[in-house]
Amino acid sequence: MRTTVTIDEKMVRELMALSHAKNKTAAVAFAIKEQIRRTKMKKLADILGTIDVDEKGIKNGDKLDMGRAQWLEGIGAENDK
Repeated sequence: MRTTVTIDEKMVRELMALSHAKNKTAAVAFAIKEQIRRTKMKKLADILGTIDVDEKGIKNGDKLDMGRAQWLEGIGAENDK
């Protein structure tokens, strides 16, 4: 989409240098993508603090995973004989 905007030339040159963009369009596209990424990350960080975690379930799951791993190691040892 073609859009005309007025942006301070010094800021655009600095953005081009920092982003290693070859032209103004690439620099502005980079800045827009970066702002979108940062906004999404902030929203995700805000959500993470509100999720209830079942710590007991995680610990039980860890124990089951360790049991499975030991069982698989036992099967591997039997096959090596």
